[in-house]
Amino acid sequence: MQQPARRRPAWLRPDRWVLYVLAVLATFIFIFPIVWLVSASLKPNVEIYRAPLQLIPSQIQLDTYQRVLTATPVMRYFANSVLYAAGGALLTIAFSVFAAYGLSRFSFKSKRPLLVALLIVQLVPGLVRIIPVFVMMSSLGLTNDRLGIILLYGAGGVAYGAWFLKGFVDAVPKEMDEAAWMDGASKLRTVLQIVLPALLPGLATMFILQFIGHWNDFAMASVLLRDPELTPLTVGTFRLIGPDESDFRLLASAALINIVPVIVVFSFAQRYLISGAAVGAVK
Repeated sequence: MQQPARRRPAWLRPDRWVLYVLAVLATFIFIFPIVWLVSASLKPNVEIYRAPLQLIPSQIQLDTYQRVLTATPVMRYFANSVLYAAGGALLTIAFSVFAAYGLSRFSFKSKRPLLVALLIVQLVPGLVRIIPVFVMMSSLGLTNDRLGIILLYGAGGVAYGAWFLKGFVDAVPKEMDEAAWMDGASKLRTVLQIVLPALLPGLATMFILQFIGHWNDFAMASVLLRDPELTPLTVGTFRLIGPDESDFRLLASAALINIVPVIVVFSFAQRYLISGAAVGAVK
């Protein structure tokens, strides 16, 4: 009796090896700038301009990190960035949940034009909005104000948040809402106790995306926050550099100090980000 042919293990298949090679190449492309920043921040300044490029420094120098950490109130900048990024993200989620619920559950005449308008808002570059936003915030007396920048961040993400969360709300059966209404629950209670728990993967993903976006913001914060006590980490470390933009070691050190918190947050929350994005795509 002829023995059935053994199936080749999945990791030995040629198509899998092609995927592995492509994954390694993609990883290298994204990781190399970070590796270069670490190398440039630690090596002597003359080695940055020396050819060929050597990632391993001949000697490790930490003076630029000491300069950044001692010459600037880094912890104050860090606390401001956390406050602005987290506050803006939470405010965006709070409004986006109700906007997404309304767009998902209710039908009205201008619903489709409204969805198109929300999409068009996302296509406008942030730099284009700086001048009108500054005029608006100045007229409201919200420049140089922590509450002002949090409100701006929170309102700026509602259009994207409503689009993003609408798919998650669509996946929640309407029968659950109707059952809650028959039991005497109000619409607000239905959203908070029935719909909101089902949106947790999407909410986690939304928070991470908004937090990272607000954390990396430089242009809007530098225009609206002129008081050094209120500046976030991106603006504070840039002001340390000043006109001496030729010091690449200082530039690299400041850049790493800004991106390390984002990398840490993403490392701990990547499973929520990936699962939430996957669920949203399926829904």
